[in-house]
Amino acid sequence: MNGSILIPERFKLNGKTINVIIDNEYCQDEKLLGEADFTLNIITLCDTYDNKKVNKRSKEQIFYHELIHHILHAMNLERLKYNELFVDLFADKLIEYERTKR
Repeated sequence: MNGSILIPERFKLNGKTINVIIDNEYCQDEKLLGEADFTLNIITLCDTYDNKKVNKRSKEQIFYHELIHHILHAMNLERLKYNELFVDLFADKLIEYERTKR
């Protein structure tokens, strides 16, 4: 392992498939780098934003942030699900674990 993290195409939470998609146009239109859609069971990420490539580490960070939103949703923790500071901090620690595990 070289500290690199694989972003999956899909995964399951509570038996529901969550698809991970790249949609640069949507991200640009909505002015975001990623989104967790609980209705459609999607995590949307972008490869480019404002005509600039999103680097791999940033994309991994964004994925983990949106993953935490989906996990909290699956746990019915609605207040935490929308607490951006908590989600950011949790994602930071999870990605640190993933990048440093041996």
